[in-house]
Amino acid sequence: MKQRPADSSEPNRPGDRPGSSGEETVEGDPLASTPADFPGQNPGPDHTGVPPKKKLRVHRGDLVIRTAGKVVDGLEVHGRVQVEAPNVTIRNTRVIVPTRTESAGISNNNADGAGMLVSQVEVLAADAAPGVNGVVGHDFTLEGSEIHHVTDQVHITGSNVTVRNNWFHHNYHFESDPYQGGGASHDDSIQIIGGGNITIANNRFTGAYNAGVQITQSISEVNGVTIRDNLLGGGGCTVNIAEKGRGPVDRIVIRDNRFLDDQRIDRCAIIHPSSTHIAHSGNVWDDTGRPVALSRG
Repeated sequence: MKQRPADSSEPNRPGDRPGSSGEETVEGDPLASTPADFPGQNPGPDHTGVPPKKKLRVHRGDLVIRTAGKVVDGLEVHGRVQVEAPNVTIRNTRVIVPTRTESAGISNNNADGAGMLVSQVEVLAADAAPGVNGVVGHDFTLEGSEIHHVTDQVHITGSNVTVRNNWFHHNYHFESDPYQGGGASHDDSIQIIGGGNITIANNRFTGAYNAGVQITQSISEVNGVTIRDNLLGGGGCTVNIAEKGRGPVDRIVIRDNRFLDDQRIDRCAIIHPSSTHIAHSGNVWDDTGRPVALSRG
């Protein structure tokens, strides 16, 4: 097993549902601080995750939320969080994901959890194991958070997603992953397998072995993705776009990003099929400031 970021466009799993019931009543406090853009830098340990002075109350076991508009604030969850109601907020919270089964730390990957806001959280696996992802679903906003020591930090399965001001690092990578038929893990910082109206802005990516951002059309067409103002690294190629037999990926904008020079394929920042057009501007290498070129594949 490596804790560092496989050259593949196959997706990881979209995450499963927690097996327990028992929604916990948690009173919401004001945000300890409001996530915001950080001009001239990208989020890191000083900006993301649970605020240092926030006191957390331990919740053991899965947390299933079925109350619309619920606010969960100030928990340390030793289990998984499943959102099954609209407009739920999870903030100032740490989620330590069990590794006994394939699972996601926080998921609204169902018909009921639209409008989820995840703000200033930390998500990590309890132990090194394949099959644990960070945040999984659609119709959500993830901001100001730190996700690490999982396989995929974010797995997007549908439309209307904003991912901003987060720090993604230290993906787990296994040379023999049972969820990949015994092949290598396909760990990505963000994987998009379907949907549109997706914005990825002002995040810091390091440590994925497969890709920093992997776009596939594994479950449905992908259209309308903007990737802007990020510090992007990791992967064979850092941004990897595949069509999966569904035709061109439409309306992809990649602009004003800085790319680290840590790809397994030398200087492969963005790779895409020739039939998929990329609106590409202002992307540079972080070490030299020189423009990034697109790769075809």
